[in-house]
Amino acid sequence: MTSGLAAQVLLATACLAAVLLLILGAARLARRLPALRLAAQPGQPILLQGSLALERGRRLHLVQADGHRALVLTGGGADVMISLPARP
Repeated sequence: MTSGLAAQVLLATACLAAVLLLILGAARLARRLPALRLAAQPGQPILLQGSLALERGRRLHLVQADGHRALVLTGGGADVMISLPARP
């Protein structure tokens, strides 16, 4: 009976490892293919102009919406948005 249980545990571990590898592979592929990115295209109402990783879990985004620009800080206890003046 112990060899049957050991075989089941080994099979479950192998299946879990396979699923994790598939998830990691899909994530890596999504980062490399520009068609899979969720950024808006020019001419759409909202455009992500840039994004910067500040520290683990925190990002600073430059967003343009209907001709207005804003800095958006995400990933902390609260998100912060700062409106930027119009370009001269």
